[in-house]
Amino acid sequence: MKYVENEIKRTLFSPKKHTWSSPLGEKYSLTIPSTVYPPREDTNLLANTILNFGSGGGRKLLEIGCGTGLISIFAKSLGWDVLGCDINPLAIATSRGLAKKYNFTDLKFIEGGIEPNSETTSKIFKNGPFDMILWNLPYLEKPNENELLGPLEDASLSNIGNQKLHEILLKKIDYENALSKEGVVILIHSDKGPGRILSSECRNLGWACKSINQKILEDGEKLHATLIWKPWFFIENIDLNEVKSTNTYLLESNLPIGTLATTKNQTKGRGQRKNNWIHFKGGWCGSWLIDLEDSTPQIIQAKAALALIESIAAINGDELPTFDYASMAKFLENNISIKWPNDIMLEDKKIAGILCEAKTTGSKTKCVIGIGCNLRDESLMIKSKLPNTTSLDEFKLINNEKWTRVMHASIASKFEKHEGVNKDEDSKIINNWWLSMEKFNKTHFIIIDSKKYQINGLLADGGINLISTNNNLNSEKKCDESYNLKWEKISFN
Repeated sequence: MKYVENEIKRTLFSPKKHTWSSPLGEKYSLTIPSTVYPPREDTNLLANTILNFGSGGGRKLLEIGCGTGLISIFAKSLGWDVLGCDINPLAIATSRGLAKKYNFTDLKFIEGGIEPNSETTSKIFKNGPFDMILWNLPYLEKPNENELLGPLEDASLSNIGNQKLHEILLKKIDYENALSKEGVVILIHSDKGPGRILSSECRNLGWACKSINQKILEDGEKLHATLIWKPWFFIENIDLNEVKSTNTYLLESNLPIGTLATTKNQTKGRGQRKNNWIHFKGGWCGSWLIDLEDSTPQIIQAKAALALIESIAAINGDELPTFDYASMAKFLENNISIKWPNDIMLEDKKIAGILCEAKTTGSKTKCVIGIGCNLRDESLMIKSKLPNTTSLDEFKLINNEKWTRVMHASIASKFEKHEGVNKDEDSKIINNWWLSMEKFNKTHFIIIDSKKYQINGLLADGGINLISTNNNLNSEKKCDESYNLKWEKISFN
């Protein structure tokens, strides 16, 4: 509690004058009490992120922890119907004073915040549902001795009921129905400490998320603006008792983009090159209808594979492997990797496969992503009949309901079109795909027509560049998915 005690002492300090320029060039002069958070780089990041959404058009926006009120005022100037809140009464006084000074008389600020108990109604959400909820999260690492820290920040240093602030917020939003159907949450957070697993924890709660804006500070720390939303909010998922193939079911349907079809029993599942996918008790299979956009089949497959390993990381409580290079390296230590082009491996055994298919009727093309995953070996079929296969329960025990929730959130994070979400560059997707399979590539040969090759690189079109093991400089070979490949583990004796 010493931080709160220091906060109380700081109320006696003299207020300081600040000037802030918005991304549109408006200048605001304000005097800030010492206990109110001043405008900094994270303020600019949040303002620029809001600007990317264009005009508010009267849509409702809630800013939690409004501090000086500058972001709420800026959002109001863009046409949003804004409510700002803060648990610090001096922050509310500052916000109201600044709004009055610059003639934003219909801008509302109230004292309060989210309640730690998700089943306790919070007065701020009574003004919803909101189309956008903003929160520049308190930095969740212990501050230096002389740094300002308020009561809410102090509370964030110890998880409230073993929950972090963003988890409490999302559960509260669910409980209060605080978001409109197309509503989004934007959180500003660091790439240090708990900020590294924020996206992972959002996926576990069934929320799609994506970093949509970043700023690197002078000390190398990176701030993220992460967009969070409910996956394909309007679309109802389908759970079938039995079906020949979830891919075929969706391709032959008139269901909307974003539909997920799962089944308890898939009788004629298939993999690449028309291989059978055996469905057994403890196995999971599902397919999504996605928007083909201008993506290539390879990019779609790469994104699906990355979504799958992100789901495994999220359920294991790890950082998403695509967060940065360090996160990918840490994830690969679990001995889970992608085997080009579409298999997910635990150690050297297959735990999941991906099949992307398309069907054109007239001028319309439908695209589906099918994923089969061995969650558990309940029937002991894997151990008795499938020696090159294993199940995720060898790594982590996962039930179907949670796996479905997290996978759906991860697929939506990669494929759903949403305001404020820009399409990832193909080069970035290919690079992450390559990194995710690098460990497997280093320990295995590819055999084509009795000749051994090592993977030398991943091509821009998703194919692979091979080099023969005799180190002949003229032995490079480009390979795509039409090749019938065999793999052999490298002996290091």
